[in-house]
Amino acid sequence: MIHKIWMILFIIGISYSFFTGRVGDVNQAILGGASAAITLIISLAGIIIFWTGILQVANKAKMLDLLAVILRPLTKLLYPKLKKDHPAIKYLTTNMISNFLGLSSVATSAGVKAIQALQTTNPDKARPSFEMYTLLVVNTAGLVLIPTTIITLRSTLGAQNPTDVYLPIILTAAISLIIGLIIHNIVSKLKKVESSGGDNK
Repeated sequence: MIHKIWMILFIIGISYSFFTGRVGDVNQAILGGASAAITLIISLAGIIIFWTGILQVANKAKMLDLLAVILRPLTKLLYPKLKKDHPAIKYLTTNMISNFLGLSSVATSAGVKAIQALQTTNPDKARPSFEMYTLLVVNTAGLVLIPTTIITLRSTLGAQNPTDVYLPIILTAAISLIIGLIIHNIVSKLKKVESSGGDNK
């Protein structure tokens, strides 16, 4: 649906430029935008490749297993029903670390693998489990310790102090995460009460 909306907007813009005699401005904007996009992609690719490489080295050196142990209290808090040897723990840890580093692309792949691992022990295959919803909330909140992508974007676009948004980003993400987890747990408990009530009837 979104691609259709974009196509309609594109056609409207091109048509409007013909009627107003601003085809040259449109061509200049297209060429300038394409050049800026390539520069931006290269800048982002460099920092993403760097941190992805660090994660790969950490994985080969079994450091992710160590981090999984270190982050076990946090994992236990977020996913209290999971056993410490559950196959999803490693992917959940990688997902959290990737989010902390601001690597959303890496976090996404780890999150998908975590969902697949969680599905293997999901008692109701037709519905997401509590842990799956928790993972969705954590990823949507986007809590980061190093907002790599945003800092890189601001630096590329010429911000005088690319890191001056660091504190607001941390605060808003933390508040979003806390509120999201509270609502998630309340809704989950309400569903259990409704389910048990229906069973009793």
